[in-house]
Amino acid sequence: MMIREYTPADVPAMRALWRRVFHEREVFLDAFFRLLPDIGSAVAALGESGELLGAAYALTGFEWQRRDGTRAQLGYLYAVAVDEGARDQGIGAALSKAAAELCRKRESAIVTTLPADGPLYAWYEKAIGTRYLLRREAHTAAARKTVDIMKLTGTEYMLWRENLLRGRDFVRLSYPMLEAQRALCEAYGGGLYATEDAVLAAYRDGERLIVREILCARGDPAVSAASAAAALGCSEAVFFLPAESGGEPYVTADAPLSPGTVWNLTLD
Repeated sequence: MMIREYTPADVPAMRALWRRVFHEREVFLDAFFRLLPDIGSAVAALGESGELLGAAYALTGFEWQRRDGTRAQLGYLYAVAVDEGARDQGIGAALSKAAAELCRKRESAIVTTLPADGPLYAWYEKAIGTRYLLRREAHTAAARKTVDIMKLTGTEYMLWRENLLRGRDFVRLSYPMLEAQRALCEAYGGGLYATEDAVLAAYRDGERLIVREILCARGDPAVSAASAAAALGCSEAVFFLPAESGGEPYVTADAPLSPGTVWNLTLD
């Protein structure tokens, strides 16, 4: 087996593997692979005949901005996938280590990831040393339209977001990374939105609206989340807020991020 950085010629096989493993919608994959050179890179595991055994993505379109004015580039390990016939051979761990190293080569000071489920937090800690957690709290709101919702472009959302986060520790997204976020939300019937008091990024999951980020200037985020759910034909909204303690584990990193750092817009 050989692991190396991907080339454009690898993309058809990488995309096909992604579809088999994660069952992602084609419209999101169209956007993701178009944006990939601007948001990071990837590593590919190849068999003796050159066949693709697995892939992992090293995304670098994130920057941690702290209220004291200091900044650090973050690397983000995403979508580690191994072909079904090549599992249980250590390929996933090898890909994760290679992707983490690629993040560092691309000047990431901290490597992070969002494990798909609880047991994988320990697995990634062993593979790439990620043991420092951000946490979040989940909330629900029954659909009820009390405020108007308007759709935003990526540029509009970025400007509103950074204004609302001024004075806090938060993770800034590059414009191409924000476009990947918008593509993910829109692939599942959502998008980037604003009310008079808030911005939110959301997508539909059946009758529920999954609000991946909601930021309010003054009011209750449940009001905007509930109105977005009603506007998009959902019965309820599920939204998440950063937590300094308690809640559930979210992003894990190989160096500490300040508790309560606002990230939210990871790819997951």
